[in-house]
Amino acid sequence: MREQEVVRFRVAGFWRRLLAAALDAFVLAPFFAFTGLLLALGSGARIPRWRESWLDYVVELVLGKSPLAIGGVFLCVAIAGLYFTLFHAARGQTLGKQALGLQVITLRGVRPTIVGSLARTAAYVPSFLLCGLGFLWIGFDREKRGLHDWLAGTYVVRAP
Repeated sequence: MREQEVVRFRVAGFWRRLLAAALDAFVLAPFFAFTGLLLALGSGARIPRWRESWLDYVVELVLGKSPLAIGGVFLCVAIAGLYFTLFHAARGQTLGKQALGLQVITLRGVRPTIVGSLARTAAYVPSFLLCGLGFLWIGFDREKRGLHDWLAGTYVVRAP
């Protein structure tokens, strides 16, 4: 019987992962802004003022029950979901994770499949809905895994 080679990984901590998420948000922001601008122009909604918070503007539109605004929010969520799912499946890392030398791996030490990546991305929802506690969990967990990592069976490690 052949002995298996043991590969050791160093898990990524909370602050490094938070910075990678901020970089990913910076990458996605122009897509969200462009989508929002197109939808606002198409629906005849007012364009937000320069100093107005984008979150206030989105909440105002959604609470106004504009079908186009609600559709725009879902479109932006779909764009973000595709971004994370496809990058994790294809490369094991998003652009933010790549910039910081991080990689998503499964319990077997390989990058997730497309189904595994989709599961991990879907697992962001409960992490977010718990007021972000699923993400904050990373800072306190011994293995530095968030709720979404536990649900999807993944780790975020420093790339070899």
